[in-house]
Amino acid sequence: MLRNETLQPGQAKTAPKVAKSANMQALGFILISVFLNAIGQLVFKAALNSLGTLELSVDMLVRMALNPLLILGLVIYVVSTFTWLISLSKADLSFAYPFLSLTYFVVLIGGAMLFNDQITAPRVIGFIVVVVGLIIVARSEQKQSAAQA
Repeated sequence: MLRNETLQPGQAKTAPKVAKSANMQALGFILISVFLNAIGQLVFKAALNSLGTLELSVDMLVRMALNPLLILGLVIYVVSTFTWLISLSKADLSFAYPFLSLTYFVVLIGGAMLFNDQITAPRVIGFIVVVVGLIIVARSEQKQSAAQA
């Protein structure tokens, strides 16, 4: 019911219908997948730091296969991929895919906190550009959902 409408005698007040598009319904899965993807990257970096310089050898492959951090990173990636597949089953690819760029933010902050990566002005500006693009994509979807309601 619109705010400007008045109730007629005997008419019950009903909750407004909120129509959500499939894209917006999938947003939670998309964000979980993005977050897990970024965490996986940070775990991979920690694993590789613990292994030292990589070289193509049987010994290195065995050390990698037995590295708990690398195994954890792979498990996180599998869960991220499964969550991403659920996202894609519900949302348009052109809506979901830009959200992957949010991994930049998590990795930027995580890299600085965990590995002393430098956060430079160009990196921050690049991140801001990405976020503005995501806002445009998300708002366009909200407007489209509202028009269909």
